[in-house]
Amino acid sequence: MAGPLDTPIYLKAREILPIDGGAGLEVRCLRGILWITQDGDPEDRIIDSGESFVLDQPGLSLVNALLGPALVIVQRGTVRERHPLRSAA
Repeated sequence: MAGPLDTPIYLKAREILPIDGGAGLEVRCLRGILWITQDGDPEDRIIDSGESFVLDQPGLSLVNALLGPALVIVQRGTVRERHPLRSAA
């Protein structure tokens, strides 16, 4: 990924931002629609303006400006751990 974290990145329509080894980074869509695909993850994500997604795979991730230009910020995120449900004993 080019540029420092926390700096807004402008993507032209259908432009791709590659992020290598980005597990734990948060991709936040400031404007537009983003399509996020991660190596090793069979499920792609589409996020809209105001939404974000924390990358959770260690390999290459691709962030694509889906339908038109987009403004994105990549920042350190928080991967929330899953906690088992407690039984009411």
